[in-house]
Amino acid sequence: MKAVRIIATLTILSGCFYPPQARPLAPNRAAVKLDLPYDLAWDALHTVVVQDALHIITENPDAGALEAQAVGGFTLTDADCGQLRGIAGKVPAEPDPDASIVYDFQVKAQGPHTSVISVSATFTAPLNVPLHPPSDEQCASHGVQEARLLKQIKEQALLEHHPGTQPAQSGIVKDAPKRSPGAAP
Repeated sequence: MKAVRIIATLTILSGCFYPPQARPLAPNRAAVKLDLPYDLAWDALHTVVVQDALHIITENPDAGALEAQAVGGFTLTDADCGQLRGIAGKVPAEPDPDASIVYDFQVKAQGPHTSVISVSATFTAPLNVPLHPPSDEQCASHGVQEARLLKQIKEQALLEHHPGTQPAQSGIVKDAPKRSPGAAP
């Protein structure tokens, strides 16, 4: 009887891990359609990746693929990393500061003046369950970071244009040559 209590106590103290229960995002929730040709859509994406200080792992503009990583952790608002069971019952597995996110972006032309940019995110967090070897857990995205990036890309798309033309929606001419008074247009 005493052996059973010792085993039960060790089981409770050792903890158990329950994987994430969130379902993957629907494809339409992780994509944005832009009224831009492919090259300008690619430029908008690249600008946002650089502005957000994401580390570019690979990029292939000819295939419309860009993979970038964000290091420095994420929160439970961003992804479901599962649950741990311990003495206090089930609690969410909190990602630690060494957690990372890898974003896979795809840019596809849908005509001469329309493009679609999609993003999928892979959240990875180190998992330390007592009396178990450390491991990395794939967390299930809640779509928060993907939505944030797509919003930034849409905003940047409004500023993109070919040299000598105006941005599509903003009405601002970037790098327009200055004319002297009285000069012919």
